[in-house]
Amino acid sequence: MDRIRSADTFRVLAIVAVIALHTARHDGERAVGHGWDLPTLLDGAERFAVPLFFILSGYFWARGGAGPHARWLRAVRLCRRVLTVYAGWVLVYAAVGAIGAIWNAGTPAALHELAAAWRGHRMGVQRVLLEGLTPHLWYLPALACAVLISGALLARRQRALLIALAIVLFAFGLAGKAYALTPLGWPTRFNLRDGPFFGLLFFVTGIELRRWRLPAAAWPGLLVALAGCALQLLEVRWLHLRFGAAPVQDFVASTWLYGLCAGLMALSDAPALRLPALAALGPLVLGIYASHYLFVDWLRPLDERWRAWPAWDVLYVALVFAGALALTRLLARWRPGRRLVM
Repeated sequence: MDRIRSADTFRVLAIVAVIALHTARHDGERAVGHGWDLPTLLDGAERFAVPLFFILSGYFWARGGAGPHARWLRAVRLCRRVLTVYAGWVLVYAAVGAIGAIWNAGTPAALHELAAAWRGHRMGVQRVLLEGLTPHLWYLPALACAVLISGALLARRQRALLIALAIVLFAFGLAGKAYALTPLGWPTRFNLRDGPFFGLLFFVTGIELRRWRLPAAAWPGLLVALAGCALQLLEVRWLHLRFGAAPVQDFVASTWLYGLCAGLMALSDAPALRLPALAALGPLVLGIYASHYLFVDWLRPLDERWRAWPAWDVLYVALVFAGALALTRLLARWRPGRRLVM
């Protein structure tokens, strides 16, 4: 099966955007969400990344054939692979965290902190099963949910029901997250970012793109993507000013349009987007995504020391990316490690 080089290019751009989101600061000078300023605008512009991952996953999953039984088998196979990666990295982050706690405070204090985290629901069932103890691994269980739901319904030829369910879950997620303080929503302690609420619609969008005649030029998608990005920024700003919602949101209604247009550009295979140096790293993006938060944490002391230096924000992202890329390449050379990164 031929690779779409522009999709590989966009995967790399998306993981850089994810790293930028996770290295952004949320307190002090140049913090995200404290005004209509550059850090906040960049945060909104980077929100195409996770929707794009879901859309590309749905597109390439649907590319393998249309037989009902085959769809279900591919869904189970992909789900098993995704959850293997998830479980492996949960163990890695748990082990690294435990070693760090024991190194810094000793075994009794580390066990006390673990017990306090469990009692305080910082390590509850949702956190362990759907989030993985770090702010980024939630994507993998969410992808597994989307794959299984899609495979089950398409195996029964329930395409219309799948689309309707994806829209309903997306609306439910918005009501409990970005729109929770509006008359259309309600606050909830459950983090609706987790599970199928948002990811399913993007995954199904990728499946549906298999049925479209996609434009071969990048410019139509770029122009609409810019509009989608602007709508997302305005929607988040409106929710904040009108209803007091948080000035930073994972998903709002217009995120779907933004993600769709990023997907159209990624799948266009336009010559201008086939950047060989970036596209060559596309197959390593899963490993970079899974491992990058190790380097976000390890470089945090340098962030505290150098955050006043304007160029540090860019250097922080570059160092995290380089570290995660090196670790991914190292693990890919080892057969058991390859299962965690590719």
